[in-house]
Amino acid sequence: MAQSKVKVYAIRTDTVRKWDLSRLEQRMPERMRKANRFLFEKDRLLCLGAGILLHETLGISDEGLIRYGKNGKPFAPGYPAFNLSHSGQWCLLAAGGNCHQIGVDVEEISERNIDIAPTVYTESELIWMKSDPVNRFYRLWTWKESLMKASGLGFQLEPRSFEVLSFAEGRSVYAAGQAWYAWAGGMEDYTYSICAEQPVHGAIWREIRL
Repeated sequence: MAQSKVKVYAIRTDTVRKWDLSRLEQRMPERMRKANRFLFEKDRLLCLGAGILLHETLGISDEGLIRYGKNGKPFAPGYPAFNLSHSGQWCLLAAGGNCHQIGVDVEEISERNIDIAPTVYTESELIWMKSDPVNRFYRLWTWKESLMKASGLGFQLEPRSFEVLSFAEGRSVYAAGQAWYAWAGGMEDYTYSICAEQPVHGAIWREIRL
């Protein structure tokens, strides 16, 4: 089976805050309107960051080019498969090369969420998590959510209905009727995972700066 090297583009909210948004406002006015509906600045910046990534990396110059699947997964006919995720101060876009189904999830590492583990992980996953509870909680979560997003099902695919421990051994996971492959990375106090329908043997990382 062919392997794919995925491109991961990232932008910080601090960069978005300093960005000249005039071009984005001209090309993607609906993105600007959507961002301005958010109450908190961080949410506005993350929304605008997604627009900047779409425009600057994929060349999507019109929000109207983006379509949405049944469960809200975005795609743009004629452009590479892509997926977006954000957490804390980072917004990420993963573009799939020759992948047709791709998902990405980024999470800020913190102890505040790990008490939900029994509601989203299987017994085997909970045992695996014990040796490093915080970091492994987020590794499991980004693996699961990136797969859920890649499948296009989102939370229609219940997190405890499939197990992702095979990803820890570099093997595929079978869920939603097919095999999935993952690649994981991290930066600062964040971790992220990419999931696709074919083996991912690495990621080309690029941070978008002024």
